[in-house]
Amino acid sequence: MAPFSNELGFGYKNRDVLFFFGNGTATLEKLKSKFSELSFFEIRQTHSALVIEATKTYTEADAHFSAKKNAALLIKTADCMPLMIHCLQTRRVAAVHAGWRGVENRITRSTIQNLIATGSTDCNFDIFVGPSIQQKSFEVDRDVFEKLISAQTDHLPDFDLAATYFQENDKFYIDLNALVQQQISVCTDSKARVTFSKADTKTSLDFHSYRRGKSPSERNLSFVCLLT
Repeated sequence: MAPFSNELGFGYKNRDVLFFFGNGTATLEKLKSKFSELSFFEIRQTHSALVIEATKTYTEADAHFSAKKNAALLIKTADCMPLMIHCLQTRRVAAVHAGWRGVENRITRSTIQNLIATGSTDCNFDIFVGPSIQQKSFEVDRDVFEKLISAQTDHLPDFDLAATYFQENDKFYIDLNALVQQQISVCTDSKARVTFSKADTKTSLDFHSYRRGKSPSERNLSFVCLLT
C-alpha cells in the first residue's frame, strides 16, 4: 500500500483500493474535481450503531459499505475517527464514523461483524484510521469515562483496560485508538492490519476540530473506494 499526498490531504493506494483523508481545505466540490472518476456516497451521521449498504439515498447511518468500483464512501469528522476498511476476501470497502459515542455504541465492531456475517469470514482486512482527537487532547468528565469503559465488555486476555486512560484531578484522558483497536482485534482474532494516523485534530491546524473551533459545520472529509 503506497502512501501519497496532495493539496487536499493524504492517503494510501494500490491498484485495487484508495484510502483518502482530507485536510481542512478539502470540500466535497474539490474532492469531486480532484477525483473526477469517482462517484461519492454520503450518509446522515448521528453517532448511531447503524451500518448500511451504500446507496445514493441520503440515509441515516454511521457506517456504509460497498462492492461497487469507483464508489467513494464518504465520512465527515471533526475530532471523531474516520475509519476505512478494505476486505480482500470479498473485495468490498466500508467507511465508519466513530466518535466517542460511536466507540460506546461499538459501531466499528458492528461494521466488521456485518462484513463477516456477509462473507468476510477470513478477516483479511486492511484498516486505516485517519486524523482524530488523540489521548492527550481527549479530556472528559467521569460520566463519559464510565460510559466508554463499560462499553468494553469484550476483550482479549492480554488487554489492559487501565492502560487506555489516565486521570488528572477530576478529568480523564482516554485513548480512543486503543479502545477501537481492541474492538477490531476481538472480532477479527487480531488478523486485521490496522494503521492509525497520529495527527491530533485538536492541536493540528491542518484539520478541522470541533473542540478547538466549536464550528457546527466545518468537517474533515475522508473516503475509501475500490478501483478495480
